[in-house]
Amino acid sequence: MVGTEAIGRLLRLAGVGPREQAETRGEPEFPYVCRGCGTAYDVQYHVCPECGGFSVERRVDDGLSPG
Repeated sequence: MVGTEAIGRLLRLAGVGPREQAETRGEPEFPYVCRGCGTAYDVQYHVCPECGGFSVERRVDDGLSPG
């Protein structure tokens, strides 16, 4: 099943395929966020392309803003 998830993620990045799957499951469209600048991404970077920070982590919906 890991391959299926990877293909689905690639299709979403390319802008093709069903986009409603993540919305239906309640997952955010951009599940990773930089703890330094708050920029959200669809993939997890080791280094944030926006600010150069090293804390791009999975978004936690706790009602608080990142940072």
